[in-house]
Amino acid sequence: MILMFGTFIIAFKLKHFRNSKFLGRSVRRALGDFGVPISIIVMVLLDFLIHDTYTDKLVMPEGIRPSDPSVHGWFINPLGVTKPLPIWCIFMAAPASLLLFFLVFLEENICHLILSKPERNMTKSAGFHFDIVLSCFINFVCGVFGALFMGPACVRTVSHTSALTIMSSTHAPGESPKIEGVKEQRLSAIVVSILIGLSVLLGSVLNLVPKAVLYGIFLYMGVSSTAGIQFQERFILVLMPVKHHPNVPYVKKVRTWKMHSFTGIQLTMLIILWVVKQSPAALCFPFVLMLLIPIRLYLLPYGFNNQELSALDGKEASAPTSDTSDEPDFYEETHGLPTHVDHHHQS
Repeated sequence: MILMFGTFIIAFKLKHFRNSKFLGRSVRRALGDFGVPISIIVMVLLDFLIHDTYTDKLVMPEGIRPSDPSVHGWFINPLGVTKPLPIWCIFMAAPASLLLFFLVFLEENICHLILSKPERNMTKSAGFHFDIVLSCFINFVCGVFGALFMGPACVRTVSHTSALTIMSSTHAPGESPKIEGVKEQRLSAIVVSILIGLSVLLGSVLNLVPKAVLYGIFLYMGVSSTAGIQFQERFILVLMPVKHHPNVPYVKKVRTWKMHSFTGIQLTMLIILWVVKQSPAALCFPFVLMLLIPIRLYLLPYGFNNQELSALDGKEASAPTSDTSDEPDFYEETHGLPTHVDHHHQS
């Protein structure tokens, strides 16, 4: 608990330190941007120096090898490894493979929707299509070798794009900075991928990292990523008197009880998705997720008109910003700007 909350607090405080009045702006930005690795190094060093306690560490295999060399080699025979696989099993596995395809495809496209918001002014949209083709090819190769399927790594991808985002520096006092564009290139992504690949050679070092430190980083990313999500803001308004509600479209154009009803419907759908994800039917999660589309398009209009839906879940939807003088970090920059969070982003 000390390692987890220590990692979280150090990273969280360094994030807020970037908007303080101490030291120079460049030093504050550096400490804020590298708050996560600084917190990891500090808490790993603390764990390394204290020898009287046992902590559960990461377990990294040495070198590159099959998961179980005693059973199979690098190539997985699709017709069976230990005994022949009946041909009918291949056809019976087709529906499950289709579900898996939907899961990877939806996850990757949701990540693309978050990245390609209109306010980012991105121009190389064809790159997203190339990424999907490349992902399909890599996952095919992974299947041949029996390796894990590759996903879009949404958190890392969004934070990487936020790091490449250029914000305006000539905005009026009191206004939030606007996005001028994104440095669209693949060099930094290739460098990150190479460094991740080289981590295979650093097994002895990574085995020193306690899992509790990683839990602290996950907690930090989870808390930071919730900044500016409209669903969270509306959930808080349920517990707040009407006179303290912010001056935003979903408060001005929607009756209070209707706004709370919409929040309750979203919360119910979120609970259903979580239950399905944790159940043995987790492979059906993409289909359950897609059922939200007809609910939104055909059922909700019976209780809400177009203007209300637009304010709650459309182009007018915007979350209140807490302090326009604060500069968001990588993990919250995507949500922290005064832009709408549409249905796909909330999904």
